[in-house]
Amino acid sequence: MKRVETIHINGIVFSIEDDAFGKLSAYLDALGNYFEREQGGREIIADIEARISELFIERNGNAKQVITLTDVTQVIETLGSPEDIAGADTDFETGNVPPPRSAQPSKPPRRLYRDPDHRYIGGVCSGIAAWLGISPIVVRLIFVITVFYGASVAVYFLLWIIVPKAKTTAQKLEMRGEPINISNIEKNIRESFSDPSLKNSFRNFLDEVGEFLGKFFGAFGRLIAILLGLFLFCWGILSAIALTGLFFMQDIVFNHLVEWDFLSFTELFRNIISPEAYTILFVCALLTATLFVFALLYWGVKLIAGWKVKHRLLHVMLAILWITTIVTGIVVCIAQARNFAWRNDQIVETQQITTTDTLYLALVPSKLQISNNPMDIYFDKDNRCFYGKPNIHIYKSDDGQTKLVFRRYSQGESKRSAFQYAENISYLVDVRNSLLTFDLYFTVTPQDKWKFQTLDVMLYVPEGTVIIADEALCRHFRWHPNAGYTWVMTEKKGLQRVDQK
Repeated sequence: MKRVETIHINGIVFSIEDDAFGKLSAYLDALGNYFEREQGGREIIADIEARISELFIERNGNAKQVITLTDVTQVIETLGSPEDIAGADTDFETGNVPPPRSAQPSKPPRRLYRDPDHRYIGGVCSGIAAWLGISPIVVRLIFVITVFYGASVAVYFLLWIIVPKAKTTAQKLEMRGEPINISNIEKNIRESFSDPSLKNSFRNFLDEVGEFLGKFFGAFGRLIAILLGLFLFCWGILSAIALTGLFFMQDIVFNHLVEWDFLSFTELFRNIISPEAYTILFVCALLTATLFVFALLYWGVKLIAGWKVKHRLLHVMLAILWITTIVTGIVVCIAQARNFAWRNDQIVETQQITTTDTLYLALVPSKLQISNNPMDIYFDKDNRCFYGKPNIHIYKSDDGQTKLVFRRYSQGESKRSAFQYAENISYLVDVRNSLLTFDLYFTVTPQDKWKFQTLDVMLYVPEGTVIIADEALCRHFRWHPNAGYTWVMTEKKGLQRVDQK
């Protein structure tokens, strides 16, 4: 059993065995003693520690694995010791045995970075040159020549955005394809201190300006994201309140908006389509609205909080569910619309009336007190049936006979069903000598549902017949000009007023 210590290297926490901890501490102490009086010694130690943490993570996959003595030994062999630089033969730990020298490492593959130490603008050209192993002048000449073709400027700024900058010493060594060991880290840092062109240059000023603008636009974008998130969140809350209110008060809201008396939207909808279709459409509408509100609230909170975690699987699943509900609702609506595919079928029924000089028209009183309905249809909740208002017209008879002609129309999923629905329209006109009493509504058989049934009642009278209609009939069927007048059927002009009460 071995003791395990917890250490911090380059801001990362590692768990390390006791013997490995002793060897790593001795190694870092030796490095500290060697570089403490050197120019840039602290920067060298910091870069070496950063490289050690990277090697530990590369070997163990993450910082939570326990570092063993073998791991420390191999890291030391990879980086080398101060004696490798100074050429000493003393052991860096005990002072007796020479340290193990690493074999001459092969050059690692180069990686593309922007070179911040030799840049003129963004370090793109110098970074490409270091990656290719050629002089930066060659790459810069190519960019200058291609400026005249109008493409190099856009390419340069695109690469400036895409290619990362080599910030650490390890990244700068990777850019040039050099092994990342103590010797090269020290060499790179000493060059940065000895080269005055790398300090306080105009290029550094441009870099600082670029970083400032990046932070500014980043803060501005964050503000826009918060405002957009607040808008989406408020929209989601208001939508949730509106949908909840509509769900519990749909009939009140619907009747208040369209001012339909005794006609419930829910009852009308249920009696137009099948119960199964109504249930499916209700579930689809509820899911669609709920997912829409959830999306508004989710994205609003995400933008406000600045969450960057991507729940890709959740997004895909919710999008598929939302699209599925919409498609299902559309398919059901199309299927139900087929129930109204046929319309042209009609049933004509003729009722002969004894010819007389004067006809009195009256209206049967109704218990339904309905004041306003633009579709002229009404639903009786007690008898579970629909009522419709007929259209009454008076025409001149061509054969000299007095007669009533009823024309019934309906829609249906087929020609035969449309005919059946029209045939089931029930309406009565009570004829007693010269008095014709009309029902206020025609009735639709409950099991037929509403298929936009209509009824035209046409009264044909001979020329010279006097028509007297009571005020209730004239008012209900919107014969306001006829109210209170006596009319006579003429040969050429139809009904004409003959006197005024």
